[in-house]
Amino acid sequence: MADADATQTEVDEATAALTAAIDALEKANTTEEVTVPAATTITSAVSWTKGIKLTWEAVDGATSYQVYRKIDSGSWKKVKTTSSTTWQDNDATTDSTQYQYKVYAVNSSGKSEASATKTIFRLASTTITSATNRATGVKLTWNAVEGATSYRIFRKVGSGSWKKVKTTSSTTWTDTSATKNGTKYQYKIDAVNSSDISAASATKTIYRLTAKKFTRAKNVSSKKISLKWTRNTQATGYIIQYSTSSSFSSSTTKTVKVKGNKNVTTTLKNLTKGKKYYIRMRAYKTSGSVTSYAGWSKVKTVTVKK
Repeated sequence: MADADATQTEVDEATAALTAAIDALEKANTTEEVTVPAATTITSAVSWTKGIKLTWEAVDGATSYQVYRKIDSGSWKKVKTTSSTTWQDNDATTDSTQYQYKVYAVNSSGKSEASATKTIFRLASTTITSATNRATGVKLTWNAVEGATSYRIFRKVGSGSWKKVKTTSSTTWTDTSATKNGTKYQYKIDAVNSSDISAASATKTIYRLTAKKFTRAKNVSSKKISLKWTRNTQATGYIIQYSTSSSFSSSTTKTVKVKGNKNVTTTLKNLTKGKKYYIRMRAYKTSGSVTSYAGWSKVKTVTVKK
């Protein structure tokens, strides 16, 4: 009886071992099902001087991502396959151009649906065309940029730091706080839309100069007019213009430069008797390669009677 029990035990153990071996073999031969990954989301597309940087969300089960790009009205083209969730498109550097992107998540079973399209219109830089001293401050004018919805103005006062001082949709602005006579003001502007910020414009430099006035404008001797004006202590000198035309047309206007801010008098000579002359003056300041001008004084009119 004992021998029979031993034999049955051995049979049971052998059966269990065989069953375990079969289970292991079936498990080894069973391929785990891999599903196509879900779609990703492009979280940002940022433009800068070297291209456009894309970032998107990681997707469970994805082993790589395919990036597709469309330029303006062109066709979609695959431009990158990467295992990362960020990529910089170094070819996307053309200003005034629309770039569109979509990303697919990929694994051995295939690729996901495309992400929502991310669009970025690459903005050109603007150019500051003028910075002029006005009675109320410094007036800036710049070129419009295609695709821009606004412009950010940055200012540096003297040796200070750059600070944003204005956002506007216009292409002109007067800095009414730039009023300190003799102070150096620097400006740069970038263009903005919902998807991009352009590179900054070239810096425009101006020295603030307040307008001064005539204290004397008189025909004191034969064919001469004597002039005197208030001093601008921050100026390099003064520009005098006189003309027989109230509009100071170029054909009738002559210019006199008086150097040194302490020199506040001059005499206009060889004038025509009986003629009325229109006279205006402004200070100027030269520092390095930059020459800035104050606004014009009020016009004086003098008739030459002598």
